Amino acid sequence: MADYRPSIDTPYTPLERISLGPLSEEKQNPYTPTQQNPPEDRNIPRDHSTDPLWSTARLAPSRRRVLALLLAANAVTFIFTLVPVLVNMKGFYRGEWYGGNDIIRLLEPIVVLPINFAILYESGIFAGHPSEKRREPIVVAALFMIFAAIYQQGAGFHSAANMFKHSVEQFAEDHPEVAAQYPDLKDIYSWMRDTWEHVISHYMYAAGGIATAFVFAYVYRNVEAPAFDNWKDRTLWILATVLYGLTIGSVAIEFPKGSIVALVLILVYGFGILGTVLWRKGGALVWGRRYVLQYYVMSYIIGLVIVIGWIIYAKGFNNREESGVKFG
Repeated sequence: MADYRPSIDTPYTPLERISLGPLSEEKQNPYTPTQQNPPEDRNIPRDHSTDPLWSTARLAPSRRRVLALLLAANAVTFIFTLVPVLVNMKGFYRGEWYGGNDIIRLLEPIVVLPINFAILYESGIFAGHPSEKRREPIVVAALFMIFAAIYQQGAGFHSAANMFKHSVEQFAEDHPEVAAQYPDLKDIYSWMRDTWEHVISHYMYAAGGIATAFVFAYVYRNVEAPAFDNWKDRTLWILATVLYGLTIGSVAIEFPKGSIVALVLILVYGFGILGTVLWRKGGALVWGRRYVLQYYVMSYIIGLVIVIGWIIYAKGFNNREESGVKFG
């Protein structure tokens, strides 16, 4: 039998040098034109600045879509906040233990927060390839989630305190002899109503909403567009602005010492900070140029008119309940 083992004198041919026939140009260079030289280390982010598929340049957001989202968010907040104040829906569980107003208060953040995230996403803050290490969108997303959580927790505490106080209140009304023996029931009721419903939850709710608006103003600070040239965009902007201004004014009237807080917010942030940024960015007097910043500043003007009017009417800084104004 012939010995096929190579002799010691046979030269060794490395595998990669074995000829497998002619290769096509595609097989010789399997990388696309935008990826001629793949990185040696996958942890090193690639340069996508010239790659049309992964361009990091932010596209201008759709002005009409942004305005429609702002209008939708304001309409939901305004309606869901106003209805429980103006309409006293009848309870449907053990008298007044649980009513329609409690359901509305519970649903409001569930409906409005996805709309708020759509506003944030539409700004283009998350544009770019995921491999790029950019801190801004991470910080913005984290702040948005924190502020949204505060907003939701405030709404949840308000709904819970408003709901649980009803059971204590009705028990005291149905059993006055027992309530007289246990004066702590009155303290429990006051703790739920005066501390959690009217103070802690109100200001958590308001702080979360205001801080979320801060995030929106930041991500849209550099967004600009041509002046309004059609009635649809003008109408959306006007409706969104008026509703947000009414919301600011109504919240100031409803919350304890809300007029003072609203005045500080409007004068210090709305005019002092946001107004200054808008003026320095340019186009402040061109309607539609800086449409988001202009929307906030004009909303604060409307809110200021409402707050000043209420202070004159109430002859001080009392809220609606303290002034004896009742609805429903």
